[in-house]
Amino acid sequence: MICDLRNFTELSGRRHRDYVIGVLNEYFDMIAEPIEAFGGEILKFIGDGLLAIFPLTEPDACRRLLDAVCAAYDATARRTPPAHPIRFGTGVHVGEVMYGNIGSKRRLDFTVIGPAVNLASRLEGLTNDLKRPVLVSGDFVTAAGCSAKTDCLGLHSIKGFDDALEVHALRL
Repeated sequence: MICDLRNFTELSGRRHRDYVIGVLNEYFDMIAEPIEAFGGEILKFIGDGLLAIFPLTEPDACRRLLDAVCAAYDATARRTPPAHPIRFGTGVHVGEVMYGNIGSKRRLDFTVIGPAVNLASRLEGLTNDLKRPVLVSGDFVTAAGCSAKTDCLGLHSIKGFDDALEVHALRL
């Protein structure tokens, strides 16, 4: 699962640093709390983005991920009228990842890598183009058994992947 705040460049260019940091922290709280509550692991915050996993060794990992995503979007909808709206895109895929400490001799960072992570990132990037806040892969829909909660948006060519992939939008 990868999330990214919308219009962050505009926000950070027009507002005071303390305000920007406050918006980021509020956004991350709204996402992090449900991820952790539903058994996910936040691996890193990347600027205005977040990378999290829901290990498939845990029961109902896919369903719990969907519950966390829905809870995060519900939290943003319930905010009192904010000075700055918090909108974000989310890409979700299921698959094997490689994980470990990666970096240089002097700085290592625990992370996950591999095609599954890349696809989640590409799906998040498509949320702007397809005008849907949460995109999930066809593989995830199959694994989660959640086709009734999604709209199939057809096959899409995804940078870095040879074959067009089925993309679904989660109904929020």
